[in-house]
Amino acid sequence: MQCHINDLPDEILEYILSLVPPYKDLQECRYVSKRWCQATNNVIEHNQAHFQKSVAYGSLLWNSWPSTHWTPTIGKRHSHSACAYNNSMYVFGGCTAACTTFNDLWRLDLDTREWVRPITMGSYPSPKACATMLYYKKSFILFGGWSHPSPYPLHQQWKLFNELHVYSIESNRWAAINPLETPPPTSAHSASIHGNTMVVFGGVSNGYSTNDVWCLNLDTYTWKKQATSILKPLSRYGQSQIPLGDKYILILGGCTGPNVAMNDAWLLTMEDPVWMWKKVNMRHVEYAPTRIWCHQACKVGNNVIVLSKKKRQSHLNGMSISVGKPANPPQNFNIPPRERHIQRPTREIDRDENVNGRRGHLQRSNLRNSQPRASSSPSNHVLPMPIYDSTLSLAAFREDAVRTNSSLNRQRQLESLRRLEERLQSRKVQSKAVKKTENTLAIFVLDINDVLCNECSASWIPLKQNNQAGPDERILYSLVLGKGELIVFGGIRKEQATTQGQTDFDDSQVYNDLHFINPPKYVI
Repeated sequence: MQCHINDLPDEILEYILSLVPPYKDLQECRYVSKRWCQATNNVIEHNQAHFQKSVAYGSLLWNSWPSTHWTPTIGKRHSHSACAYNNSMYVFGGCTAACTTFNDLWRLDLDTREWVRPITMGSYPSPKACATMLYYKKSFILFGGWSHPSPYPLHQQWKLFNELHVYSIESNRWAAINPLETPPPTSAHSASIHGNTMVVFGGVSNGYSTNDVWCLNLDTYTWKKQATSILKPLSRYGQSQIPLGDKYILILGGCTGPNVAMNDAWLLTMEDPVWMWKKVNMRHVEYAPTRIWCHQACKVGNNVIVLSKKKRQSHLNGMSISVGKPANPPQNFNIPPRERHIQRPTREIDRDENVNGRRGHLQRSNLRNSQPRASSSPSNHVLPMPIYDSTLSLAAFREDAVRTNSSLNRQRQLESLRRLEERLQSRKVQSKAVKKTENTLAIFVLDINDVLCNECSASWIPLKQNNQAGPDERILYSLVLGKGELIVFGGIRKEQATTQGQTDFDDSQVYNDLHFINPPKYVI
């Protein structure tokens, strides 16, 4: 006997629809018939309730999405901006391990899990990282950020931005907004939208962290610095900002200085004329993450999801990244390879009679007399190593007659560099062989049901123990709420590789992998 799908009971039909990805395909199931429309709506409501219930109980699962090499893939990056709209997640900008910033825009189709790069038009934003991008009326509002200076000329400061750009999703066009009054250039801040107002808090401004509050009217694009109460959180950057309706904001974590992370929470009540700050009482801190910094938390129902390393490790395994004072960045924040300190091999004495490109012996008196001339030369200011280093030649300071054997000296320099590179590569291989088990990200849940009550408290929920491991520990990634799932993208892991108890070099790794946090499958 043949049976049609319409002959199945409603429960079976809803179970079949629950196996469809909760994006475009599931939404199109509504147009089949009235019965399918009702069944699809039931599945969407059930999925949402099941997801929020799983978050409240701390029972969530990691799912990684394998990358495909034959399709367009976004480059590895951290400190980027990400925002979800309909069935897509958009990613703008970011930074590489060598502090190269982007201004590209990518779209992840959450239904097919494929990356697409829109060819945008209009006034492009500057390449930047640590900016905020928020959705508002079929547009994205992009503000702030920083970029690393170019290597030449030397001694440039990091550049902060107070640029304001609007990206229209329908017209695929960037527009630069130039209001009369603007906040100072700001980076690593947090922002949220309440009605027709974008509220910006904290960040790095004028070379220092701040706790100022700025408001942008999204209808007139006018800025205003908001007055707040005397009691307020410490100046910070890298915090999470969670909107609680149109009148409240929850600030969670952040850094008050390089490697000075905060685990506190503050509630901002937005009622004119002076907005009031109130510190949140944190309960069950034994279930809290070690640090809440340099990544965003995500609100799901009446809970907040925070990702951090597992608490069984008491140290950071050398992972210490800060987006502190741009004018004088900390030594451990994304140092370009050219600035990393590498242990140099023991210098060998050149005993060839062809000293410094000349035949014959070089007299000690002549060498002593040449020191002042070499040090006073303008070229000496850009030398990466002392003038006595065996990889340099004094022939650059001699007359043309000295350069007769410059090719031989160049050969020696290349050979010396080749041997140095081989030693570094062998140390790197040895360090990876003896490296300890990598730390992984874990899921932490904060219950905020009582934040708006008189006691103003929040409670960390004990995690449901399972043997499933998350992705490698990282920071400066993006965490975006999808439909019944959370999307984790990118980030950076910075650690010190060691051999025999001695630090050899910093091993930074930037990611472009995708991970999804889903609730367990349910059976109707």
